[in-house]
Amino acid sequence: MNFEINKLLQDETIPFEFTLKNEDLKDIEGEIGEEGALVRGTIEKLSRGNFFVTLTMEMTMIYPCARCLEPTPVDCSYAYSETITVKEDEVILNLLPIVEECIYINEPYRMLCSDDCAGLCPKCGNNLNHEQCSCDKNGDYDPRFEVLKNLL
Repeated sequence: MNFEINKLLQDETIPFEFTLKNEDLKDIEGEIGEEGALVRGTIEKLSRGNFFVTLTMEMTMIYPCARCLEPTPVDCSYAYSETITVKEDEVILNLLPIVEECIYINEPYRMLCSDDCAGLCPKCGNNLNHEQCSCDKNGDYDPRFEVLKNLL
């Protein structure tokens, strides 16, 4: 994930390929599957200190369902490109922040295990996809909302 800038200055384009694991990343919502994330791409020299990075990522991400919190695997394929400017005194170009940004901007806002996911019981916390509970669904409510109930 790290490239020596002196080597990048010698070649016009450098291809790369590496595999990421969960422990390599931080600040992402989901987790990468056991096989890791395959990252492929190129680093192209534009001028001294400016590089154009193009990458593709293929992986299985595991996100918690927004309703029942069950782990939900999703096959992902992302493409990303960015122009990078490095300072004169830098000797290493680290691609990890670019990869993290690619994952972060492509993360789903909300993931459901299925469209008809029943979620968790608000009283006892049982996963309603696996078992029904005996909680009273109409028992505890705020009496100020009685007027709204009449609209249904």
